[in-house]
Amino acid sequence: MWKEIIDKNLIVIHPEVKDKNDLFEGMVNHVYNHDYIRNKKKFIQALQDREKMANTELMPGVALPHTRSNTAEKLFVCIIILKKGIDYDNEEMGPVKLIFFFGCPEKHNKQYLQLLAQSSRLLKNEEFRKMLLKSKDKQDVIDILLKHDEQIEKEEDSDRFMMLMMLNEVENKSDVYSALVEVGITNASIVESSSLAQKIAFEMPVFAGLRLMSHHKSSNSLMIISHLQNKKTANKLANLLQQYKIDLNKQGVGFIQLIKVEKVIGNFNEEIEM
Repeated sequence: MWKEIIDKNLIVIHPEVKDKNDLFEGMVNHVYNHDYIRNKKKFIQALQDREKMANTELMPGVALPHTRSNTAEKLFVCIIILKKGIDYDNEEMGPVKLIFFFGCPEKHNKQYLQLLAQSSRLLKNEEFRKMLLKSKDKQDVIDILLKHDEQIEKEEDSDRFMMLMMLNEVENKSDVYSALVEVGITNASIVESSSLAQKIAFEMPVFAGLRLMSHHKSSNSLMIISHLQNKKTANKLANLLQQYKIDLNKQGVGFIQLIKVEKVIGNFNEEIEM
């Protein structure tokens, strides 16, 4: 995905930035000067409106400001690396040094969500963040991104599939949802459920001793149902979940099933208003 998106002109290393407002103005001016947006005033307003909804410093030292606006010409990411951190109006997280700034017209919503999800996952990796902060020039940044590039399967199979995924470990649901979005699944239905083994261990007194075998795991599960147009997406999802320490190959964690679909009536896709 990075190979398709990244533009060397949108990598800025060690600019002089005083504060968050200065950062936003500088970012918007920069992408405007490189013809990625048509109207600076409207775009920065959209960016600030998004920031009022929730602060986009999503992890200590890292911010992912983003917005979707039809004043944007196309999907872009602008990467800013600061020598000295700036206050990002989030005392719990501390000063920001790494900024991944995203913009997108409304028509690229799905790819936009995938890029946000992939960036969020990579930036949670401490080694990845350290490498970026040590970058001396733009090419260093590009090399790091391409090294971690994750290509999303785009071609469609002639067959269609329904994916049923059962997860018994639901403590990190947000990681699961992020992985779904990253592989392009935004049409899933999510049902809170319980497996028969959980019911036996937690709710039937005669089998109460089995609870010890659950190792204090949650008594709840998640069942995720989605339509796939490429069965390789399921393998991609399983591999991503492993990066979040959710290994479906381990007993009791969960599983994925694919069922061939003969016919679909209606439109299974949903629009997400950003």
